[in-house]
Amino acid sequence: MVPRMNGHSKRRGSPRLPWKRGPAAWKVACRGGEILERLACSTRRFLSLREAARVLKVSTQPLRDWVIHGYLERSSERLLFSTEELSRFVNWLTERAEPFGADDYLRRLYRRRGLAVFPFSKLYSAQFAWPKARTALSPKELSQLAGCHPSLVVMAIRQNRVRGRRRTPHRWEITRRAWKDAFPMTVG
Repeated sequence: MVPRMNGHSKRRGSPRLPWKRGPAAWKVACRGGEILERLACSTRRFLSLREAARVLKVSTQPLRDWVIHGYLERSSERLLFSTEELSRFVNWLTERAEPFGADDYLRRLYRRRGLAVFPFSKLYSAQFAWPKARTALSPKELSQLAGCHPSLVVMAIRQNRVRGRRRTPHRWEITRRAWKDAFPMTVG
């Protein structure tokens, strides 16, 4: 089955499948039999947004997204979901949905297509001048110069991307040489 489009303009290229946008669609697909049984036993023909979310055991935001992208249609003037439409959607997800893994989470965070997912790309692409007369800087100072969060610099230290040394038991510092060795072409 192909999802119906409800008059919204399409994005360039093929639309993003619901199971590529987040884990909610895969969770619905895994519980497909239980959900279809609950929909078949329902005495009501139409469900509100919250009732449909409760039946599918997801929050209301994925339902809104699926309506916007044309995977689900709302019926009647009151914008309710028909049980037939929900059954069609659950059957479609059960047949086609794929798991949403850890790689998908990283791709979701890095929205630009075509680029490799690399957690320290922001540090590699930073351009700044090292302050004169300073042999070492703290992660906070480096993050302000590089335009990132201090936790990214600390994560680079903990994953051995850059050599850091302890100034005190709870404070790191990074020398200019260690930074240039780890992230060449960033310091001018």
